[in-house]
Amino acid sequence: MTPDPVAIARRCFEDIICKWDASVADEILAPDVLFTTVTGDVLRGKREFQNFAMQLGEAFPDIRFDLQELFTDGERVAVRFVMRGTFLSTVMGLLPTGEEFAVTGIDTFRVVNGKVTEIHASYDTLGQMQQLGVVKL
Repeated sequence: MTPDPVAIARRCFEDIICKWDASVADEILAPDVLFTTVTGDVLRGKREFQNFAMQLGEAFPDIRFDLQELFTDGERVAVRFVMRGTFLSTVMGLLPTGEEFAVTGIDTFRVVNGKVTEIHASYDTLGQMQQLGVVKL
């Protein structure tokens, strides 16, 4: 039976990012997975992705994703979501504000033979920074 790419993408959000479950990362991420962050930085390898997820989880310990829509075209998966959390720990040199945020985003995945080989993140970072009180316009 061929693994379901949509279910695998869902597990990236629910199990790796929200729960920091390293066993799931070992199961569904290719060893050389490429992760393009919302800033355009490219992280290579499952450990780099796990480190990113851990930093995100430390800064926003209640992080959660309301997955709005998931669809696939073969090995490509797109996920539209609302990401929510509370800024409680320093991340990327930014001091925590205790503020909550809710922003929309769309991430794309490439899943080959049951393993995530690519992730491209895109979400409303300006809206997030405004809601967190980091940026004032």
